[in-house]
Amino acid sequence: MAMTREDNELLTRVENGAPMGDMIRQHYWIPAVPSAKLVADGAPVLVRLLGTNYVAFRATDGRVGIVDELCPHRRTSLMMARNENNGLRCIFHGWKMDTTGAVVEAPNQVGDQAQFCKRVKTGQYRVEERGGLVWVWLGKGETAPRFPELPFMDLPAEHRSVTSVEVPTNWVQAVEASMDSSHVGVLHESTTQITAGGGNERMIMAKALAPRFDFEDRPYGYRYAALRDMPDEKVYARVNNFVMPWYGIICPPDAKGPTTVFFSTPVDDVTHRAWFVQYNPHCPLGMTIMSATPDVWNFPPLPPGTREESFGQNRDLMKRGHATGFHQHLGTEDFAMFLGQGPIYDRTQEQLCSADGAVLRVRALLLKAAREFVAGKTPTLADSPELDYSKAVSVGGVLQAGADWRTLTDTK
Repeated sequence: MAMTREDNELLTRVENGAPMGDMIRQHYWIPAVPSAKLVADGAPVLVRLLGTNYVAFRATDGRVGIVDELCPHRRTSLMMARNENNGLRCIFHGWKMDTTGAVVEAPNQVGDQAQFCKRVKTGQYRVEERGGLVWVWLGKGETAPRFPELPFMDLPAEHRSVTSVEVPTNWVQAVEASMDSSHVGVLHESTTQITAGGGNERMIMAKALAPRFDFEDRPYGYRYAALRDMPDEKVYARVNNFVMPWYGIICPPDAKGPTTVFFSTPVDDVTHRAWFVQYNPHCPLGMTIMSATPDVWNFPPLPPGTREESFGQNRDLMKRGHATGFHQHLGTEDFAMFLGQGPIYDRTQEQLCSADGAVLRVRALLLKAAREFVAGKTPTLADSPELDYSKAVSVGGVLQAGADWRTLTDTK
């Protein structure tokens, strides 16, 4: 059954007091900017979250702050501010804000500046720097929600990489895709052949396009096994995790390979930031396409063309055997699909099949959280007593037909 228009609006909208946006703002930490993007006393970085603009900066002593973009005095952009002596100084009148967002100097105020500064109201936001990312809580109150202690959070820097890029579509269509296992063998057929290598079980995905799914609810969201038949009465199982509200943790290509975490945070109603974290708890990542990129704020690349140009699809390359004509990166292939769906995907017209169970569960969990919030409740999956983000470990492997896929992981 197709989604109603009302549910599609509730699911996707995050601006101007939309319930989903307010729920996320209050009950979840939001990844804001890669740590590597911020330099001590360097240029501030514009960060747009849930339809509101903020500025992130690294102070002289290395601390990070996220503040409202506009100076509280005469409302010009702090993107132009001087970053000096552990604060941002507006170049209009010299007002200075520290990393907490508090005004600490107002040089054009006569009298007791310190008392005056204490009376200036500003947005003050909790910030954490973990896992190669700067995180912010935009909610109200003294008690922040539980921090997402995901498996990569405390690994050494050489064991992980972080990149991101802004994509001009709604965030939910990207979150759905991160859990859509059946598209991998079709959309990413050429990419998978390049990255998997000979004999790797990931090659099976290009042949078994209709996997069977088995789902299991977890305190952070859910996990599922995508099961694909192999010769000799064996099954290839990929166990992936969805962690509310947007993390897709994808199993590594082999037991000692890197895990990928895809997540898509809402910039506004029609824009999201796509994040790619690769991590390997067993060994340093070494040189990869992701770790080698010089621009962690704009990678992977977006499709190079407009809708009228089929988003820059290379048909000549397709004639030579490439599956999609988007050779730039696996992520570029995904972005082209999101762009093809439109700025906000109309789910009232879709016709789903047996492969869409993981997508439906993403929607159900997000809608449930928004409705709980509207009802004045803390969303169940935001504050479960059993919530343990570190158990969201994704694995893959070959099993005998009929064996329980849960034997692949310790997180039963």
